[in-house]
Amino acid sequence: MKIFLVRHGETDYGKKHITTGHIDIPLNETGKKEAQATAKFLKGRNIVKIFSSSLSRTSETAKIIASELNLPIVVYDELMEHTSGKLDGVPLKVFFDKLKSVGDFEKMVIQSGGEPWNVFTERVWNKFLDILNENEDDGNILIVTHGGVTRTIISEIFGSSYLKVLSQGNCCINVISYDKEEENKFRVELVNYTYHKN
Repeated sequence: MKIFLVRHGETDYGKKHITTGHIDIPLNETGKKEAQATAKFLKGRNIVKIFSSSLSRTSETAKIIASELNLPIVVYDELMEHTSGKLDGVPLKVFFDKLKSVGDFEKMVIQSGGEPWNVFTERVWNKFLDILNENEDDGNILIVTHGGVTRTIISEIFGSSYLKVLSQGNCCINVISYDKEEENKFRVELVNYTYHKN
């Protein structure tokens, strides 16, 4: 079984270097074109099911892909991006200035009413495992989600927190092989692939 992990396409917030988190921002025109290019790349990859975060930038990306693959979409809130609370929707410079003044990411997020990182990791990883357990005998699957979510899944597979800063471009493709019978169930085959957009 192969899991295709795809980040959503470009948004105006992303283009302007504004944090997004749980703010529901749609794709811009570039993002829609990126999703269409991703759909063409994924056609013929034996994908049988599509799962998506409930935020519109991901569900819109998923709908464009689903239209090409002629598949339905299952939407889960648990696949939503991490939220930094009041720091969602601020310019990145403001975000990093705040981080510098507080001196600790987790402390800053909690002070801002955001989601503790362990809570975020647990909800993402548990939903990812649930999806695999419920669909492992059906064929390849596609999960359309966010950069923080894809980084968290890959970090958990490798058991390394360093990968939480892994680069994830808009509509990038990550490919993970999964075999529950193997001692090492996961094998990451592709990370942050974006050449299909060219």
